[in-house]
Amino acid sequence: MHHASPSPIILGAMLTGSGAPDDERAWLDDQEPVDASINPEWYSKIAQQLDGAGVSFLFIADAVFADPDGPPHYLSRFEPLSLLSFLAAQTRRIGLVGTFSTSYNEPYNLARQLMSLDHLSRGRCGWNLVTSLGDRAARNFGLDSQRDHRTRYARAEEFVSVVRGLWHSYAPDALPRDRRSGRYIDKEKITALNHHGDFFTVAGPLNIEPSCQREPVIFQAGQSTHGQQLAARSADVVFGMQTDIDAALAYRASLAHYQQQAGVERRAPLLLMKLILHITSDDVSPEQAFTDYATQHRVLDELRDRVARAIQRSLAAPEADLSPISDADIANAHANEGTWLYEPLRACQQRSVSMGEALHQLFRLKALVFAGSASHIAEQMHAWQRSGAADGFIIQISSQRGARDLAERLLPELRRRGLFPSFSDQPCTLRQTLALAEPQLHH
Repeated sequence: MHHASPSPIILGAMLTGSGAPDDERAWLDDQEPVDASINPEWYSKIAQQLDGAGVSFLFIADAVFADPDGPPHYLSRFEPLSLLSFLAAQTRRIGLVGTFSTSYNEPYNLARQLMSLDHLSRGRCGWNLVTSLGDRAARNFGLDSQRDHRTRYARAEEFVSVVRGLWHSYAPDALPRDRRSGRYIDKEKITALNHHGDFFTVAGPLNIEPSCQREPVIFQAGQSTHGQQLAARSADVVFGMQTDIDAALAYRASLAHYQQQAGVERRAPLLLMKLILHITSDDVSPEQAFTDYATQHRVLDELRDRVARAIQRSLAAPEADLSPISDADIANAHANEGTWLYEPLRACQQRSVSMGEALHQLFRLKALVFAGSASHIAEQMHAWQRSGAADGFIIQISSQRGARDLAERLLPELRRRGLFPSFSDQPCTLRQTLALAEPQLHH
């Protein structure tokens, strides 16, 4: 009986300098530069290593405010376009994806900037489209508070259609550049956009032609109804946050539903999950590996403090870990934190699970972490992909060791199982790397 070879798992790397949520203590590693978040050598070394290893793209997350209580990487970080333009010159084929807000940009500027990066990188640019959360960002752009959810997404819908319209200002043969006849341009093949909408009025055309991949790849991470609707209509790739296979399958079905509802004739977006890796030697059990990771980044301490505030009792002493969950704990959790905490605690109480074990279970709901040997992690990745829960993963990388473990330990293991493509050194566009169709513009 003939078995079809498995389709390859897509891997991207989200570079988070000195540490972001779920690995906030990365900067304490004495093998790392203490200022990794704004250290050009740190980025360039990791980008080149992952480019050479065959990772599909680098991903630069962003926000347009500083949070003094936030993780180190969020306090002082590069603006994505500047960083990705720098990395375009240092790499050959890896995709370059950055987060840019539809709430605090103008479509004409952003269309130019992203198409410029697409040309500079020979077709390797991707745009992670976000609407930007929070009043702190709004106050940096002349607003007292953020626009309401529906308005942010209505603006985003119009924004992306304007940007894509501008990207298609030129037909592929609009610039003959024929020296013999002295004809540089064919004016018949340039379209002004003349857009008049609720949020934007944009004449066009854009003052830069399409790149060799026609237009940048669009990423989106919408979890809300509006976010999913936007992703169903415009995204090539969706960045998922689910932490178990069933939730991821439900999310994929939900996206398909919105796509069908909108009557969109396009391939469903690729679904990639955010992932934290903790790769160990073969003799460490997955349970021990997970505990080591949690201890190293003090992730349980952070969660413990939050739960203690919610249930209004101390969880500091070791015996508090073993204490049973009381009815008062559950009532307080419901009053102070709502469903996300109340439901799992109640389920744990019904199964007579101790508070310490409940904290571990809660943490696993909060972030997708694969810990253990390279072969154990490869098996977990394959299980997610085989079940249809994910087409691949976006791996958070906040240390050079993390990048090295990915390139030198995990990728060879995935290749051995036929789950990761053998590396070709041909420069590729990001569309080719992700096997995406040529973009079509529907007016």
